[in-house]
Amino acid sequence: MKHSQRNIIGKVIALTKQIYLMKPENESGFSSSFFAGKQPFQSFGLEWWLTKKASSLCEEIADMAISFDNQLRGGDRESFCITIKQTLQENSGNSKLFDSNCLFLRQAETLFDARANNNNIQEFATSLWSHMHSDLVGSISHWLILYPLRQVGSSSFNLNFDGISILSSTDQDNWQKYSKHYLVGDWNPVTGYDASGSTMNDFIGVPTWLLCEVSGTALGARQLAKSRMRTFIAILFSFLDAITPALLSKSGANVASYSIQFPSNGNCGRAMASIGELVPPLLTYPIKTLECTLIEVQDWYTQRSQAHEKSAQRANVASHFLHYGIMDSELDRFIHFFITLDSLFGERSQVEENIKKGINHTFLGDSTWEKRAEYLFKLRNDLIHGGISQIRDWERLDHYRRYFKSHPMNDVKTAAMIGLKNYFKLKTFEHLFTDKLSGI
Repeated sequence: MKHSQRNIIGKVIALTKQIYLMKPENESGFSSSFFAGKQPFQSFGLEWWLTKKASSLCEEIADMAISFDNQLRGGDRESFCITIKQTLQENSGNSKLFDSNCLFLRQAETLFDARANNNNIQEFATSLWSHMHSDLVGSISHWLILYPLRQVGSSSFNLNFDGISILSSTDQDNWQKYSKHYLVGDWNPVTGYDASGSTMNDFIGVPTWLLCEVSGTALGARQLAKSRMRTFIAILFSFLDAITPALLSKSGANVASYSIQFPSNGNCGRAMASIGELVPPLLTYPIKTLECTLIEVQDWYTQRSQAHEKSAQRANVASHFLHYGIMDSELDRFIHFFITLDSLFGERSQVEENIKKGINHTFLGDSTWEKRAEYLFKLRNDLIHGGISQIRDWERLDHYRRYFKSHPMNDVKTAAMIGLKNYFKLKTFEHLFTDKLSGI
């Protein structure tokens, strides 16, 4: 039995000990009334009480299941907790697991005490977890999730990584292909409407959609898609920054924060729900994204797939902080761009040294970056440690601008974006990090 499964089974045992068949005298509990069993006409009414500890154990089991089982990676804690409790209720009438007389007549104190085989706790818990696991897997569906790229113009493109693709709203041929695998009904990507007229402002007049095909619960799939979309947008912007003047200049326009998701089967319905703001309100739009740029982005993903696991994880984390920076105002933007560099190059107890080293190797041939990195780190320290609250208050700002003919914000953005964009291409990458990676 794997270590992770043993841990989960231990939590299952603990959970059954925190479900009382009578209201606990010295502890508050949450009452739950239901029909024991899966068949309503072959079940009996039952009531039990879950302690606060039981709720915490449900969350722990859910988190462990998501962490250790690839089949469940798209789940979410809230939905899984509901499923776990339903599994317990449905299997309370299972004679192989529980003594129905003991339950119905309340001849035991807890659900654990009412198990059918009092002499084999491990077998009981393993069997109960098997039912839970089966139900958790059954709660997973395959989804198509769309986010409106309102300010991006692009032809359709399949990234072939992370389930990510781009759909031009007028590309009916590609949309028909998705329609064969997902219950999209008569929803139209051009208008954002279906035949009933149901839509949201975020979905009206969208030229381009960002798509993610992902498995999970309705909420869990959306959370996973959000994470993957963050990475994609960060990498895309890293490539666009060099060819799009004033890319991150912001307007006062509203930002899309809702997605629409379609299931692959009839067990779930479509959902229009918040996924968060993923693209800032850009001053210059639409941003024309050419296929050659998307191919460069795709090549980054190919390199990530071939990299060491920890290197790939570093790049994923860095992409999320870069995305935070893209979305933020000036101060938070600077800090998040710097954290991007830390995620790529930093090592505990050698943060400053390794970030400077990483920046220098990112800009080989440009000797000014060694000095820029030193200044940027000083600015970072002043901001984080309370020396100043705004970049314009930095005492070295005028000197920096005169000496480098640039601005710290622009330089930290450039370092973060080019560092992430070229992360897997750095000639010194293995020299810098192989020793640390080999010890993992």
